[in-house]
Amino acid sequence: MMKSELKAKLQRTFPKAKTVASGRLFTRQLSNLVDESIRTLFSEVSEGIPLKDHLCLIAVGGYGRRELAPYSDIDLLYLHDGKLSDKLLSEIISKINTFLYNNEKEVGHSCRTIKESFLYLDQIETFHAVLDSRFLVGSEVLFQKYKTEFLGKIPEKTIKVFNDWKLSYLRERIINSYNPILLSEPNIKNDPLGLRDIQHMYWIEKTNPLADSADGGIFDFYLIGDSLTLLSAYDFLLLTRSALHIVSGRKNDRLDLGLQAEVAEFLGFGPKNEIKTLESFMSQFYKAQKEVYFYIGTYLDEKTNRNKKRIQRELSNPDSLYDDIIQFFAESQLNEEEPSRIDLNEIRFASHFLDDDFKNQKSVLDTFLGMLRQKKRVGHTLTLMHECNILGKLIPEFGACTNFPLFSYHHQYTVDEHTLLILRELDVLIADLWEDRQIQEVFNVCEKIEILALAILIHDAGKVKEGDHSQYGAELALIIAERFRLSEEDTELLRFLVAEHIVMSELSSKRDIYDPKLIASFAKQFSNENTLRLLYVLTIIDTKSVGQGILTNWKKEILHFLFTSTLAYLQKGNLADTQERIESTLETYLIEKEGLTAEQSERIVEFGMQIRPSSYLNYNTPRRVYQHFILLYDWKSSGLPFRMITEREPAFVTLSIFANSDKQMLLYLSGTISSLGLNLVGLRLFRTEENQLILQAQITDEFGSGEIAEEQITDIESTLADCIEGKTNIEDLASTTNIWKTLPEIPDGMVEELVKFANDLSESYSVLEVRVPDSIGLVYRILKTLLDFELEVIFVRISTSADFAYDSFHIQTKNGKKIEDTGILLAIKEKILSVARVKENQGIMEINF
Repeated sequence: MMKSELKAKLQRTFPKAKTVASGRLFTRQLSNLVDESIRTLFSEVSEGIPLKDHLCLIAVGGYGRRELAPYSDIDLLYLHDGKLSDKLLSEIISKINTFLYNNEKEVGHSCRTIKESFLYLDQIETFHAVLDSRFLVGSEVLFQKYKTEFLGKIPEKTIKVFNDWKLSYLRERIINSYNPILLSEPNIKNDPLGLRDIQHMYWIEKTNPLADSADGGIFDFYLIGDSLTLLSAYDFLLLTRSALHIVSGRKNDRLDLGLQAEVAEFLGFGPKNEIKTLESFMSQFYKAQKEVYFYIGTYLDEKTNRNKKRIQRELSNPDSLYDDIIQFFAESQLNEEEPSRIDLNEIRFASHFLDDDFKNQKSVLDTFLGMLRQKKRVGHTLTLMHECNILGKLIPEFGACTNFPLFSYHHQYTVDEHTLLILRELDVLIADLWEDRQIQEVFNVCEKIEILALAILIHDAGKVKEGDHSQYGAELALIIAERFRLSEEDTELLRFLVAEHIVMSELSSKRDIYDPKLIASFAKQFSNENTLRLLYVLTIIDTKSVGQGILTNWKKEILHFLFTSTLAYLQKGNLADTQERIESTLETYLIEKEGLTAEQSERIVEFGMQIRPSSYLNYNTPRRVYQHFILLYDWKSSGLPFRMITEREPAFVTLSIFANSDKQMLLYLSGTISSLGLNLVGLRLFRTEENQLILQAQITDEFGSGEIAEEQITDIESTLADCIEGKTNIEDLASTTNIWKTLPEIPDGMVEELVKFANDLSESYSVLEVRVPDSIGLVYRILKTLLDFELEVIFVRISTSADFAYDSFHIQTKNGKKIEDTGILLAIKEKILSVARVKENQGIMEINF
């Protein structure tokens, strides 16, 4: 036999890992190649030697499970009956092991009798290895005796001790772990949720008397629960480990940043020099680990009878599903009860049946805000919600971060794991148990902790896009504030905390914080002392949660100095008014982030301050203001009737339209969206000093997601152009749709129609709320009604639940004032109910002055 024949066969097989797409199938084939070589060699070396029933070779460990990775060790047990001489045994072992060494395979071997095998059961590694014993070659009679006289007679006490340890180990390492378990550079075999943790469950089941102990792989036994997802996850982890071995050219289980791109390319995720390849691969890797996580939790609850409390509701009633799910977590938090993992698995299953209405339902949002206000287990409860796919459904802006890798030696965790770790640090502060009393005392006088929790949730959500993640995050914060119906004060606080969450870290590490001018400039950004305290606490726990050892004593010291210096400045009464703060923030961004001169930034600040209504600068981040300034200039130079750009968000697509002032643009847009079968879920209208329009609209597809095709975006743009040029009749357009869509009949009395005016929410506009049955072109008809009354529409928020439209419109007179004439309000109400096709004199009207 050629010395390197086995090596050549293995290396010819390595490329098959790219096409096999199954880790178990690939590693089994490698095991089969080694089996064949060892059997052939055994026949050669034993020829003429009277071995009879005196010796057999047994594959143990990973090789015994037929899970031989490309550069894994080959573990062999030379089992003999004590009747062969030591010299003969040494000769046979030497020849076989030397052959394997010459083929560049590391060998781990032992040579024992059945009786001697009992002496090695005190080590758990040896115990696991022998559980995976598989006959290779030699005396089958001796192997059968080994099975009955050794494997079948392992003391029950030994089995129980090891199994109890494994159950406890898994619970403490995985379920009760405080630390994130999705790592940026995971060890595929030994880190939490790696192959070894799955094998622990396998070894427990292997000792079950009912389990079949015949040859086979890791899943040839019965596990309680649905093992299909675990099987897929295990397959993927095994395949990734094999690819890592091949790419590394050695035994290697650490998937470090330097190798991830090559492994991703090897496994067919795309070219290694494209970031999407890496994102797609690591997202799939983390998804597999999440499946392992959930399976382990369910398995442990079944094994240890911790499933005492089961969900009382079936979670199948679509009318109550949303509230049932959110109440489950609210009650667990309130009562400080740890839910059964079996219950959580039921919730996870039910999450697939939550649609877009879930994130808009007022009762759900109110309950969630109430949970954030509960000063207990906020981070823990939100972590459980995330594990069940509920948190991402409720806040899709955060959901987009799920399993999102950061590819940074600085960040040790995925975006979602990092975020949830910060929230669990918040739990420690809430419990008054934080390690540094200086920071704890600052937190203890903080107010608006629920806004801090929301800010933590989305502070890094902008990282799923390229560019300034703080600015993108702030834009998402404004969207979320609208959805949760936060007050203007809370909205501004949320936006500020997200937009500026890295500013203290940057100043403390890059600037001279002992410069009084810097402190004065920094202090101008704060409306009050509480905002500074919240930002300081956020900075501290964010930094700590980046990775172990990042928040050093030195880092804490300089952050504390920056905080106390700024607080002292504010306590002297040097608070800037709102306009000064906005101007200062915008100017700082333009100069420091965009590299503009003071003169250039001044022009853009002036541009932003002159746009009406003045909420423009509250609603748009400095990034967007700068973008609008550039795009408006380009559009005016182009001579085109309008300009439209799009940005994809987690839950919708944002359209920004620049055009000459024309009320018809609102109707053109709403009619176009309706005709294409899309949903308009939010709209804001602004005017420049030169009376040009900046129209910002949020749209979703018919299923309430942001998965809108490029062709549909192109259709919107071309249809708008046809409307402006008079080629398309907007009236006809708004009442039709080019997709098949039938709205169901809603039983009388199911929801009471409502038209409500609120004049107590703003000094400059009235809020109109409409609740009527949904229909094609409804938003268009309501907008046309308002424009027919010669009113200005500055904001529209659209949502639909149970096929009823719940829409809000911020409206004002031509002079920029609230509508206070009751007669006009009544006439608007009747007209709206009429165009909504509600029966005459039906529907409630409320006016709050």
